[in-house]
Amino acid sequence: MKIAPGQRQQLDFLRETLEGLEETVDRKSRQGFRDLKARLDGWAARVAVIGQVKAGKSTFLNAFLGQHDFLPSDVNPWTSVVTNIRVNMPEDPVSGARFEFFSEEDWDEIIAGTSRIRKLTEQMLPGFDTELLKKQSEEMRDRAQRRLGKHYPALLGSEHSYDFLTNDLLKRYVCAGPGSDDGLERDSLGRYAAVTKVANAFMRLPEFAVPTIITDTPGVNDPFLVRDEFTCRSLDKSDVFIVVLSAHQPLTEVDIALIRILAKQDNKDCLIFVNRIDELDDYSAEVPRVIEDVTKRLTAAIPDIAFKILAGSAFLADLALRDDADAREMRDAADNAELHAFLQATHGEVPDDQIDRLLLGSGLAQVKETLSGVIDTGIGCSQLGQLLEDVRAELNGIQFVTRRERDSLQVQIEKVGGNPEGAIAELEREIAEIRAMQDQLEGFSETAETEIDSVVGKAWAALEAGLMREVETYVAGQRPQFEAALTGGERGGTLHVELTPLQLRLETAVKASFARSREGTDAALSTCIEACRAAIGARFDDPTGSITLDELPHDGFSSTLTLAKRSLQMEMIADRGWAFWRRPKVNVAKSVDALRQIAVEEMRPSIEKLLAAFNEAQVERASAGTARIRVMLRMLETSVGERTQRLRRDKTELERVASDPQAQLHMTQRLQSQMEVLERRLLNLAVTDSALAKPEPGTAQAAAA
Repeated sequence: MKIAPGQRQQLDFLRETLEGLEETVDRKSRQGFRDLKARLDGWAARVAVIGQVKAGKSTFLNAFLGQHDFLPSDVNPWTSVVTNIRVNMPEDPVSGARFEFFSEEDWDEIIAGTSRIRKLTEQMLPGFDTELLKKQSEEMRDRAQRRLGKHYPALLGSEHSYDFLTNDLLKRYVCAGPGSDDGLERDSLGRYAAVTKVANAFMRLPEFAVPTIITDTPGVNDPFLVRDEFTCRSLDKSDVFIVVLSAHQPLTEVDIALIRILAKQDNKDCLIFVNRIDELDDYSAEVPRVIEDVTKRLTAAIPDIAFKILAGSAFLADLALRDDADAREMRDAADNAELHAFLQATHGEVPDDQIDRLLLGSGLAQVKETLSGVIDTGIGCSQLGQLLEDVRAELNGIQFVTRRERDSLQVQIEKVGGNPEGAIAELEREIAEIRAMQDQLEGFSETAETEIDSVVGKAWAALEAGLMREVETYVAGQRPQFEAALTGGERGGTLHVELTPLQLRLETAVKASFARSREGTDAALSTCIEACRAAIGARFDDPTGSITLDELPHDGFSSTLTLAKRSLQMEMIADRGWAFWRRPKVNVAKSVDALRQIAVEEMRPSIEKLLAAFNEAQVERASAGTARIRVMLRMLETSVGERTQRLRRDKTELERVASDPQAQLHMTQRLQSQMEVLERRLLNLAVTDSALAKPEPGTAQAAAA
């Protein structure tokens, strides 16, 4: 089957439209459409696959891609890497890989990020074992240095590219493992994993009808904040999420918290795949119960979203891909009465061919079919809808310029023979009027941008203060736990603060703040575009109706960065440390307050990264709106340029032909030829405009044809 054929049709329609427009308009007006075509060429359906350890995520992805043992299947989350599988991307190599390493700034945050907290802890709480705070980061740095030797510092901020792609190559960069720490063998397992920020794998798969980026995530429980942030941002930029659950433990509280945020991001789609059903006892009877349980729990936790829940076994699909002797024996073992009963109960059929039975039991075909429908009708349509509106705005601007030029030529033709001075005066007057209107629109735009900057800045500052208040309030509520940790025992241990309730409060605060910010931004944009339209309409019979604020990005905002820190953990010194806290001279209340301040400081980097993502979404929406308004300014600027150039070119000739009928005739014929070109151009632009206004791509293509 083809994945996302409907989206392919929309992409082809937009590409054909842009190519046609680029050929229709004059050379000076082509750049805008070339920029839009570059955006279209960079578009891809973005699918993120998420799963906890032992859910079978890597096996699922390998089977989904039809590539046995492509992705390493036993990746340790401590050093695992975000991997983007870039399928059918037009500008990418046909095959190969590119691995990007952490920059020095990133690495400093990973290795030294705890130094500020450690220093604060040493000053305020001498009973804490601050050495434990830096233990993992030092282990990571030392491991990287042992693996990479003298090459270690030079790798930071660089990248490695290959024109081939193998499982062993990926393991070198994304997989943890027992590879040689002492030797420097270039093929040692996980040699570069510690410093790899992101892996990009390039491939061509005919099954995918549209360019697709499939992101294999290591999860959001990586203990290093930069990695954790990068995983979260990768999830935020994805359009569709496939959450792989294990049939043995199908839905944890961590899963629910993650799914809640994923599913509420700009109405993105979230598919649930319950994997490893073949490991259940009597799975033909157990699977419906597992799905029912997952459905009930998701409905109770997230009642306003209906999830697509599928079940299967990536292992069965993987067996169908293999052709080794072991696989043949394993296929025979898996192709049992239990599988037949499941197929009959679930699909109403038991295929005759063994491979067909295994593939049907895997559930992968249902996942692909569901994903295809989601890409065709989901958020990708909104993204292409935004691009379509940008094309219509650019087209409207070109139509405006072309009409004005045609009308101006008509006036000039009428006055060639009788009143050349009048033609020149008319052209100069028109140039002055358009320039005055241009200045007026520039004023409207500057006012709007000033208002938007104020809205965005205030929203950012208010949210920062609000989030830090939420953190302060929540951490202050942990006072009993802090006191118990300081006074309650003889042994050391970990002071653990669960952050799930705080995450829900942060999520609510972020969404409410963005809604207010969006309202203010949209109001400023709407006021500006209406003022611009009114000013243009007062001088010209042209309402610029195709330039609207429809289909702007980020109707709402939610980010998995609220999950970037799931708990606060502080290691305490054993024995002597606990004795220290019982000494009468120790002020427990003061120590509890110190713990509170340290906990708040530990949360600050997560909040700062969340604020940065929030601000990025605000700016992206505002920029998309102001870009539409800028089309109006650009079309006036083009009109002024066209007329000024013609005035400069024709002024002397108009004066010369005033007493020469033959020269007047030649000039009139030249201007009429230009008029005919503009009339044909306007006709072609009108046909394209009509096609773009059609709601269905198929209808639009038919109209354009």
